[in-house]
Amino acid sequence: MMAARAGRAGAARAGAAAGAAAAAGARGAAAAARAAGGAAAPAGARLPELPARGRKEEGAAPRGAGLPVDSPPEAPMNLVFVAAEVAPWSKTGGLGDVMGGLPVELAARGHKVMTVAPRYDQYEDAWDTSVVIDVMGEPVRFFHSLKDGVDRVFVDHPWFLAKVWGKTASKLYGKKAGADYADNQKRFRLFCEAAIEAARALPCGPGEECTFVANDWHSALVPVLLKDVYQPAGEFAAAKCALCVHNIAFQGRFWREQAAELALPEASLQRFLFADGYPKIFSELEPAEETYAPPPTGAQFEKLNWLQAGFQACDKVLTVSPNYAREVTADNEKGVELQQTLERVGIEGIVNGMDETDWNPATDKYLEVNFDKDSVHAGKAAAKEALQAECGLPVDPDVPVFGFIGRLEEQKGVDILMEALPGLVEAAECQVVILGTGKKAMETQLKALSAKFPGRVKGIAKFSTPLAHTINAGADFLLVPSRFEPCGLIQLHAMQYGTVPIVATTGGLVDTVKEGVTGFHMGRMDPDDLVPADVAAVTAACVSAAAAFETEAFDGMVERCIAQDLSWSKPAKKWEAALEEMMGARAVNPTPTQKKESVVTPVAAV
Repeated sequence: MMAARAGRAGAARAGAAAGAAAAAGARGAAAAARAAGGAAAPAGARLPELPARGRKEEGAAPRGAGLPVDSPPEAPMNLVFVAAEVAPWSKTGGLGDVMGGLPVELAARGHKVMTVAPRYDQYEDAWDTSVVIDVMGEPVRFFHSLKDGVDRVFVDHPWFLAKVWGKTASKLYGKKAGADYADNQKRFRLFCEAAIEAARALPCGPGEECTFVANDWHSALVPVLLKDVYQPAGEFAAAKCALCVHNIAFQGRFWREQAAELALPEASLQRFLFADGYPKIFSELEPAEETYAPPPTGAQFEKLNWLQAGFQACDKVLTVSPNYAREVTADNEKGVELQQTLERVGIEGIVNGMDETDWNPATDKYLEVNFDKDSVHAGKAAAKEALQAECGLPVDPDVPVFGFIGRLEEQKGVDILMEALPGLVEAAECQVVILGTGKKAMETQLKALSAKFPGRVKGIAKFSTPLAHTINAGADFLLVPSRFEPCGLIQLHAMQYGTVPIVATTGGLVDTVKEGVTGFHMGRMDPDDLVPADVAAVTAACVSAAAAFETEAFDGMVERCIAQDLSWSKPAKKWEAALEEMMGARAVNPTPTQKKESVVTPVAAV
């Protein structure tokens, strides 16, 4: 086995040379999450060898691109996705990625698709439509870009652009995490109405005959406005709206006294009324501290809850994996106090796909040696050598490398991982590379671990896209010890590169990683506290994986990982069926239900 691995590494090195010549813990974090609420437009296969960086076959495209549509729609739909983020223009997490990829695949299936998001910056490829409307007494403009068959619309108003664009270095929802803008309710109230109006005000819009898909709390007022304002006035009479929740911990909670900012009929207020035990709403006026834990007063505080209102008003609730749908209806903790609402209205989970344009080892511009499923072992050997060298670790093909990419915070289980690292490096001959930014205390701890275990642990407390790609390609295992993970994209990226994920048994990780087949499971982590049992579980899973690295079974796992179709092709088909079902479609062959049932999770497919 060692000789075989050394041979692979040597072949890969030769190929590369030839190509070159050519919070007091997680309880505080959970509490903080729960409390948080231009210019003129211009006119308009397989790789036979290991290519060098940046070289790809003419016309190379993601797997499945250009293929005939499987089970085409009963009739094309006019779809309007409304979200606070849309990649690559704006993104803080998975929401932006979904809005970047899913609409493109639905457009490829024959639907007319438009997305609406705030204009946070001076996007060079989005042009002023010259359409100006009045929303809540404010003039709102729209910018537009047509990309990959999708109309990308951006709501232009100073409440977004003046706060966030590049000169401020602020985040989308606040100047920093835990310090949301005090006027976020007003900002996104304007955004939701502007998004609805975009459908009929813009030449590229579908008009009132359309289907809306709202996403997370920021756009949860879309179904409320449709049901309580527009449709009683005879407007958008046939329109329906689905609401997809990407992370139920973020609900848009505001003080009851702020109800007037909603500018809604009095009857609508009942949808929003909510109470919780948290005496704060974290904003720039009262920012959260990293170590904050709410006092157990037992008192209840009256709030408004946007996500709750959206659940009650929409026509269908969706989320990003079947297992996460089960979890949020299993108990009030996992449902973050909305379990009973979801039990009443119902929720359906569809596993996310991933963007195979940016994350494709066959065309990845950040890799010295590109590879596909037929050259995965040699390609990964070259990437591993590059990763070890870049991180200052001993270059050794026979030492397993564990990688982690993500935010340094309790939700991602980083406190558990760092507590487990000393035991792991003592129990197994291995190397660990951790890339991420987040809580300052964790960044400090990461640097200390690097200093304590030189040559074994390398922590990089910064954001680096090139290094993230190198880790995905060069690591043997990717660690995902999340306390909760609605779907997760990082494990999909890893498997796309033939990197075996080691994951916590939660959310969409259950639907995408199969124990002993495409990865390893650590078990469920305590949702609030750092407990010794979880530290031991992470250590044991990694030690077990390190032992498997020396077997032929590991090579099979690598090959099964990279052979999967993890694109948006199959999830888009299921999304299409769910929306057809919501709209009352009853195609005979196949029915929407049959179409949905034909799409299984990655775990069931492998």
